[in-house]
Amino acid sequence: MKMKKEILILGVVIAALAVYLYQRSADRTHYTLPALAVVAAADIDKIQMTRGVETVVLVRQDGRWRIDPAGYPVDRRLAQEMLDTLSGLTLTALVSESKNYALYELDDDHKANVKAWQGDQLKRDIDVGKAAPSFRHTFVRIAGDERVFHGQDNFSFRFRTRIEDLRDKTVLAFSRPDIQEVRITKGGATLTLVPAPASTETPPAGPAAATAWQSSDGRPANSAAVEALIGELSSLQADAFIDGRDKADFTQSVYSIALKGSQAHSLELFAPAGGDSQNHPAVSSGSDFPFSLSEDHAQRIMKDPDAFFQKEEKKNS
Repeated sequence: MKMKKEILILGVVIAALAVYLYQRSADRTHYTLPALAVVAAADIDKIQMTRGVETVVLVRQDGRWRIDPAGYPVDRRLAQEMLDTLSGLTLTALVSESKNYALYELDDDHKANVKAWQGDQLKRDIDVGKAAPSFRHTFVRIAGDERVFHGQDNFSFRFRTRIEDLRDKTVLAFSRPDIQEVRITKGGATLTLVPAPASTETPPAGPAAATAWQSSDGRPANSAAVEALIGELSSLQADAFIDGRDKADFTQSVYSIALKGSQAHSLELFAPAGGDSQNHPAVSSGSDFPFSLSEDHAQRIMKDPDAFFQKEEKKNS
């Protein structure tokens, strides 16, 4: 009799556990994911990111993304990654209804609120938390919904960047073969380099020969050194920007380079401001804002004019 009673109790416990597990499973799997407005990346023209007390606004102007209101150009790759994430946002699962937002870095101290507009229409309003442990999802909340969801892909880092990280650091950009003149000024002396006249001899078969350079008065130059300089400048990146200053504030450069092709390009470098910094302030035709180059970076550019000639061809006068 006692054994029958124990078996009966065990059966009741097993049945209750089965009901509990079924209900728990049903609660987890039977839900509806929010429907997100459809918006193409090309149609988004404003993005606002707020984290804590800091808000960054990006606007598309004449086909180029800029940081508003300063007008700083945004790195094209970073802007496109943001657009692709916002337009392609996909919710894959419900994670939590507990409102324990700190667990997912969706609390006010950590979340990034991201809004995106198409014209006057707000198309996205989401809170972005940390990446999920798998690093294949990101914890997100949708405006008006207290639940936490998995957003497909790891994109948390894209909306937790500083203004200086978003800025396009390209300050000169051109096609190397387009350059037909290089003029270098240092210490009051100017050296002008141009392509040497083409040889009248039939060139050998195979890849096209590199451009041969000479000075404007006909002295053969170290063409490899000239090409290296052009290559360095063809996609020049600033190491940092100088905030609170205008290009007009910088005068009396210690080294300048002017390049001519289908368009003109220029770079001016100035003496370090002093103190502990050895960075060289600089301005260029490719940037509306002054910037700086590290000492190593600047020294790769600021070659003595004699460095552009073979040793036996160094200027004798």
